[in-house]
Amino acid sequence: MEAKQLVREVMRKLTSREELTEEEIRGIIEGIRDDKISSVQIGGFLVALLMKGQTVREIAYIAKAMRDVALPLNPDVPGELVDTCGTGGGLPTFNISTATSIVAAAGGLYVAKHGSRSISHLSGSADAFEALGVNIELEPSEVEELIEKIGICFLFASLFHPVMGKVWEPERELGIKTIFFTIIGPLINPARAKCHINGVYKLELVRKMAEVWSLLPHKHILVVHGVDGLDEISLIGETHIAEVKDGKINEYTVTPEELGLERCKIEDLAPGDPQYNAKVIRDIFEGKEKGPKRDAVLLNSAGAFLVGGKVSNLREGIEYAKKVIDEGKALEKLEQYIKASHEIKKKKKL
Repeated sequence: MEAKQLVREVMRKLTSREELTEEEIRGIIEGIRDDKISSVQIGGFLVALLMKGQTVREIAYIAKAMRDVALPLNPDVPGELVDTCGTGGGLPTFNISTATSIVAAAGGLYVAKHGSRSISHLSGSADAFEALGVNIELEPSEVEELIEKIGICFLFASLFHPVMGKVWEPERELGIKTIFFTIIGPLINPARAKCHINGVYKLELVRKMAEVWSLLPHKHILVVHGVDGLDEISLIGETHIAEVKDGKINEYTVTPEELGLERCKIEDLAPGDPQYNAKVIRDIFEGKEKGPKRDAVLLNSAGAFLVGGKVSNLREGIEYAKKVIDEGKALEKLEQYIKASHEIKKKKKL
């Protein structure tokens, strides 16, 4: 079916509140990639899908198609890749998932950290890594090499997903917030990491995202939401978790006290600009920050070590993360990553 006919059929179905097929969604995504669908048609599709509401299967179909049209990444590593990408949109905090990704790599996991610049807050993962001194604008082959050699690299979403750039402008002009810049992001890691801590900004998304993950290739997923509004494992209060493993979903809640940590206030985790957030991360790794900010990183790093198979529960993960930071391994990994991200570009120019 040519693009014009496809768009009309898709719009008819969406306005009739009918579920789209995988083939229809794939056709739309490929049409956007190939510039066969206009910005007006993209805008119409976004609004109609938003108004109808996306089913679990439709979200999974979009994720599959977006993965397939992304620039491919295939790092050769033993074991599974880990990602710590959330939806964003929750209460603002310093870049906890960014710090967590570095601790995870320092603890022996291979991390493909997918992310972008901030849309809703002061500093996204891309902004934080840049402020730390990391070169984030790398070619796919360079990203693969860093993951293989040092165990971590940031995957800058805008460099790997051509469709995202084409969806962004209609979405911005319409002033709407669709799934492409919220819940789709964690599902479309270009390296197809199968182990994730996937934070979500609304409680009702926990089960829904877990069901989506169950339809995608995965090994071990934690979909998490702090009921206070965090898209992280929360140090402020209760966290609702849906754990996805072998296609099965197990839901439970945890509190900081159950895991041996003290609760804090949201103000204790407040963000600043990228330079401030980078300083917080360094202070944690250098042992200067011993309070709630460090505990929040320990808690979320525990989740990474759990999905990555280093520990069997979150309590063990917290102790593992403490050891990684206290022995200076997290700081060492950060410095190694900064240096390698620049050297790989210099090597290419020679």
